[in-house]
Order: sequence, then structure tokens, then C-alpha cells
Amino acid sequence: MPSQHTPDFMDHLRETEFMLMDGALGTELERRGVPFEGSGWSALAVRDHPDTVRRVHQDYIRAGADLHIVNSFALAHHVLEPLGLGDQFEDLNQRAVALFDDAAVRCGVERRRLWAAGSLSTFAPHSNRGRLPQGAALIANYRRQAEILEAAGVDLLALEMLFDIETSLAMLTALRDSSLPVVLGFCCDRDRQDGTGITTKLGMGGPVQPFADILPRVLDAADPQRSIAAIMHSDFAVTDAALEILRDHWDGALAVYPNSGYFVDLQMQFDSVCGVGEFTAAACRWIDAGVQIVGGCCGIGPAHIEDLRAATGIESR
Repeated sequence: MPSQHTPDFMDHLRETEFMLMDGALGTELERRGVPFEGSGWSALAVRDHPDTVRRVHQDYIRAGADLHIVNSFALAHHVLEPLGLGDQFEDLNQRAVALFDDAAVRCGVERRRLWAAGSLSTFAPHSNRGRLPQGAALIANYRRQAEILEAAGVDLLALEMLFDIETSLAMLTALRDSSLPVVLGFCCDRDRQDGTGITTKLGMGGPVQPFADILPRVLDAADPQRSIAAIMHSDFAVTDAALEILRDHWDGALAVYPNSGYFVDLQMQFDSVCGVGEFTAAACRWIDAGVQIVGGCCGIGPAHIEDLRAATGIESR
């Protein structure tokens, strides 16, 4: 089922001052008691806990979000295969989209009034970068996942957790023939050496690089007319600094969806997540600075999105 929208997402974005995005899906599932298998993060939730996935989507729809990311973050073939689920690769990605579509129906909202993004991520089994396929095999995996998600009806694709040149370029190569808009989701951290510079995200199993070093090659490979550059899964203060660097290299559409809190052995520590007021204050600062899409990543839930909706005056659904 192709996207139900005319005009498409980029045309809509050009005509829209601000778009509200949803918050975290993976950590929200965890908060609601969905057990995560270490090597596959949220992959099994689509198969084993579909009702909870659907309810999370429903809560974000009711909170007022227009743009939603389906639960395909950990559904790449190279993540599912070690779980013994390689033969369910197509079905699980299709189900991830169908659960969002069903959530819209249950909320009484026409699907064409919402935008769905399919997530392609750099997640590797056990967060071990050495277990990612190499070269043509990695490109083929991403290309096939994107094709399945597009056929299932997503309106755009979100490339998430971009923090190295090689995997980022593999994703963009895989999407070379796709007509869908793309969110380039870079995740950043503070330089642990000097405390002021901005690097790619620590703790993801790959080499840490200065953020400004990876940007030119990745952005040069993207189509500026079909791409939104985003800072995602980054703490608030890091997001501010990373946005400044991003603006030096990119004059296209911008998005922000930060995280709050921290992980211990891939388990979110929810007592460290910011309050809704703190999130809304930061989000309004980014909106005032011209960021067109704002939502949340790990730790940020429906209450945060609802508070931001109220602060920005977006009508409730």
C-alpha cells in the first residue's frame, strides 16, 4: 500500500511552520513492561506484544503528534537472523506498519491525517558493530527493508543512530532508487577529552569521531530536496551544540528528537528522565530557532509530547 498523502511529506513540510513528532517507542515499551531480548532490543515486541506497541502509538496520536516512527528500528535482517527470525523479516516489518495504521483507526483518526516513518537503524545484535554485514550485503539488507516498509505504506524513512560514515553511506546507497523523503538522524555526545567539542555518540560500539568530520561526506551523499537533517538521541545541551555544527553544513529542513536519562546494560533508568516542563522549554527553544520537526527519543513519552502540543497551540485530535 503506497503512501496515502498528496502532496507528499516534503511538500507538506514546506507549507508547515512546525510539525510535532512522537516520542520514544523502544523505551516506552520497556516502561510498560515489555521484556527486551539483549541481542534484538525491541525486535520481538512486534511479534510478542503487538497490543502494547499499538497502544503506545495510540497514546502518541492522542497526545497530538502528526509524525510517528513505526517499530522497525531493530527489524533489519541482520538483527533478526541471529534471533532465528530471518524468515519473518518481511512479515515483522509489515506488521510494524500495520500496528500504527490500526492505532489510527482505533483513535478515530484518518490515516491520511498522520505521517508514518519507517525506521532503518545502525543497531547491530548486542550493539556489537562487528556483527554488522559488510559492503554489498549491508546495502542489500537496508534496501530490502526500505522496500518492504515503503510497500506497507510509510510516508518517509528515518535513518537512525547515524554516527559513522561507512554505515551512513551504506544506508544512503541503499535508498538511491527510493522516492521517499529521508530523515538523517545523527546522534552526538560531548568530547570526553576536552569537554567542549561534539563527537558522534559514545557507547555504540564504533569509533568515536568529531561530528563535524562525518557531516560533509554524509550530507553530500543526500538529496537536499528529499532530506531532513536531524539531531536525535542526544542530551539537550549536546543537541544545542550539535545543531550549531549542523547549521554550518546544512541549510535544508531540520528536526530534533532528543533523549533524556541513561542506560545501564541497555535498561533505561526512568528516574533520571526529565520532567515535561524541562522538555517543553528546550523544544520551544529549538522551534524558535527554526527547527521544523520536534519530538523525543529514549525516555521521552506521551506526556512530554502532549505538554509540547499544548505549549505550541496545536489543536488536539
